[in-house]
Amino acid sequence: MKKVIKIVGISLLVLYVIGCTVLYVIQDDIIFRPQGIPPDTQFRFGQEVNIPVGEDINLHALYHKVADAKGVILYLHGNKGNARRCQRQAEMFTGYGYNVLLLDYRGFGKSDGQISSIDQLYSDVQKAYDYLKKDFDESKIILAGYSLGTGMASYLAANNQPQRLIMIAPYVSIADLKNRIFPLIPNFLIKYPLNNDQHLNQLTCPVDLLHGTEDEVIPYNSSEVLSEAYPTKTRLTTLNNTGHRRAIFHNSIRDILNEHL
Repeated sequence: MKKVIKIVGISLLVLYVIGCTVLYVIQDDIIFRPQGIPPDTQFRFGQEVNIPVGEDINLHALYHKVADAKGVILYLHGNKGNARRCQRQAEMFTGYGYNVLLLDYRGFGKSDGQISSIDQLYSDVQKAYDYLKKDFDESKIILAGYSLGTGMASYLAANNQPQRLIMIAPYVSIADLKNRIFPLIPNFLIKYPLNNDQHLNQLTCPVDLLHGTEDEVIPYNSSEVLSEAYPTKTRLTTLNNTGHRRAIFHNSIRDILNEHL
């Protein structure tokens, strides 16, 4: 009997190690779902710009400009698609006298390369932020992130001095999302922690959280956790009867922009 228990225990341990290894290897494909597009693709939103982020590596972006802009909104989209797919999302931030930059990460749309590390990802979005600083003081820069993009937006807010941060359907961290599904998988295996909770602790600008109560991807409770942890920095807007996809098109986004811009 002891021998059987030992064999079963060893087998379970082997399966656990294999499972952890597989999740570590495939996590890039789980977190990022890039889709490229042909070089000759045309867009209805803004003008195309390329932002250098490394040797022979450019990030592609769509830049919607207005006359006598009061500032600029940097919009960081979720983990699927590309700028062509997200044009309607970016249009939610237009009409307020601000320019809007819609950025594609490495491997998304017409952007070069591929994402390979958290440091690279943070460095890339910082270069996009610096690109905007050439024309605007930081007090005129608003950061907006949706879903996966909230992790990069909050990082920028924590390491710069933007006017405001808007987070739509944010998570506490990638570790928190993992723990809700695979609590036995150790956190140290996560290559892209994207710690919104830590970033909110460091930033000083006001933060708007918007989250749908019917979010099937990132639980609404994630925003409740962030709001309760940082009540003086954040304001939570509950999007009733709204799922993950519809959150980015909710009229509450325009209400917030109307209030502050």
